[in-house]
Amino acid sequence: MLAQAINNLIDNAEKYSPDSPHITVRTNENENDIEIIISDKGIGISDSAKSKVFEKFFRVSTGNVHSIKGFGLGLSFVRTVIKKHRGYVRLLSGLNQGTEVRIILPKA
Repeated sequence: MLAQAINNLIDNAEKYSPDSPHITVRTNENENDIEIIISDKGIGISDSAKSKVFEKFFRVSTGNVHSIKGFGLGLSFVRTVIKKHRGYVRLLSGLNQGTEVRIILPKA
């Protein structure tokens, strides 16, 4: 499930990058936790949508057309899986500034 959660984040980074995607996946080990960081240079997420993107079935509105296929379940799944691993997800994003998602998991 953890691998699928990471794949969902990479898939989102690819889907929401308008041109050829530039996606970075890196890890960071601290004393008490491990971070998995997925970042892109895509379209980003508005401040008003950031608090909702992890809700089931939420999709960022693009008017009456959803040009990107999906059901609004991917990020909800990510959050659920990471919580089951006693971790949390941090989202950094801005419109037209790309997105960075940090998965923080405890070592023990």
